Amino acid sequence: MLTLLVTNVMSCQISSNIISETNFYNIKINNIPLHDIVTTNGDRQQLRDLIPAFIIESNIDPDGEFSYYSYDGFKIGFSRNLGTIDNPILGGFEITKNNWNLTIQGTTITIGDDISALGNVVFNTMRSGDKSIIYQYCHGCNNFIYVYFDQNTNLITEIGFIEQT
Repeated sequence: MLTLLVTNVMSCQISSNIISETNFYNIKINNIPLHDIVTTNGDRQQLRDLIPAFIIESNIDPDGEFSYYSYDGFKIGFSRNLGTIDNPILGGFEITKNNWNLTIQGTTITIGDDISALGNVVFNTMRSGDKSIIYQYCHGCNNFIYVYFDQNTNLITEIGFIEQT
């Protein structure tokens, strides 16, 4: 799904909600700031210390190019190809269950919530015609938070982060 989203979003002009860089990195997942997650650089022990949930699956490439961790309803990956061997960067995450939440500028949302909880937002129309909500700290930034929702019910179906570099 992560690859499909990147392809779908990258093939069109992104309409996004611009927030400050400080607010962007203060977005929280289960009350953990994105900045803190980013600074783990994908280190398994640091993630365990930061995110008090059981890692269901992990895959750490023996060549050190990527690390991937899966929790119940939350997946996260880091890439040394996007960053450097000494400084891998967050490549993406996905929230797919309501036991995880995202807090953005004081508003907390989770899977199954109505998008109206986000207030007045700019909608992004993807190549498929589906709509999403994108948060970035600058137009043309390579990373963003996305919120997918069911077009018929306006209920949130997926929340995630993409680094496109």
